[in-house]
Amino acid sequence: MNPSKNQTTAIILRFNLLRFIALIFLLLLPFIVLPQKKNIVYTSGKGDPHKSFEEEFLSHKKCSEWWYVTGYLEDQNKQLYTFQFTLANINVKGIKIHMILISITDLQNGEHYYFQDHVSRGKHIVTTQNETTYGTLAGIKYAANDKSSFGKMNLSIKKDSLALDLQMEAQKSPVWHCDNGKLQMGILDDPKQYTYYFSLTNILAEGKLTLNGKELTVTGKAWFDKQGGPYTITNPRTNWEWFSFRFFDNEEIMLFYFPKDEHHDCTYIKENGTYERLQNFNVIPLDTITEPSTDYIFTYGWKVKIPGYKDENYTLKPKVDGQFNVFFYELIADVYNSKNEIVGYCYVELLPGARNKKLKNNLVFK
Repeated sequence: MNPSKNQTTAIILRFNLLRFIALIFLLLLPFIVLPQKKNIVYTSGKGDPHKSFEEEFLSHKKCSEWWYVTGYLEDQNKQLYTFQFTLANINVKGIKIHMILISITDLQNGEHYYFQDHVSRGKHIVTTQNETTYGTLAGIKYAANDKSSFGKMNLSIKKDSLALDLQMEAQKSPVWHCDNGKLQMGILDDPKQYTYYFSLTNILAEGKLTLNGKELTVTGKAWFDKQGGPYTITNPRTNWEWFSFRFFDNEEIMLFYFPKDEHHDCTYIKENGTYERLQNFNVIPLDTITEPSTDYIFTYGWKVKIPGYKDENYTLKPKVDGQFNVFFYELIADVYNSKNEIVGYCYVELLPGARNKKLKNNLVFK
């Protein structure tokens, strides 16, 4: 039986409708977000009171936070280098910016290598239990060891003729700093001005460093921080001076100081991995330095007194001038005891708001 004229017309209309729908789908296809592997995993914790190290390791939706690794390395000729990796999520009034900050310093030649980048969407950002990565520029992959579920780390940095590939392994379990993992960020009368804070303070590192196309075999030690919270990141009173003592006897001291509020907090980590909070100490700057690109003033050289602990009196002498990376001024210093012996290194991080009245916030996204 032959189809009627009405049936034929209906078939043609349906065909044309399907063609129209297919055309619309093809036009919209580039804008359709298809299901994909979740690249940012959020914790249900708020940092205060903290949950497990594994929970607080993950991203927090309403916080500024950062995964931060610093360390020192020696090549086969005993030349010394430092490195810093920071993956940061910056939250300003509900707007979140993802940033990567990388620096490497050749202490023999006094040369700094630095780059940064930022994005407002997390498409190229990975923050999971197994990985913290910023696109193809830099990242860390994690696995468990007997000290932590993220105690093994493979760090990779690649930018033009600069590259760093390290295999790192924690020698101590993570520690909660300050008041059971809670650090008041200055401004003592505002309980919202805090961060949660934990570290792996003693990490062995080995791998390859490439500078200007020359590959070097390196070994050394590193320190990992995870920190963040709802504090007001744009308030200069929350800006700090941070000192991380890495003693050659395998003990560490973390010291936070907020000069504008005369507030400080400290953690002492023993060789066996046990730790305790310290609050009775003094930091006395010996000099200042003016950072030439910004005219910011930073303290430079320090005397640190920690009554009742280790040698009690230490002097920190910078090995080379530091480097400013739009958020902080960083350097490594020799740690001298009261006998004028070098007993360790101290990685120092200084934020401009700690000692300067005006900040140049536009520098951040240059």
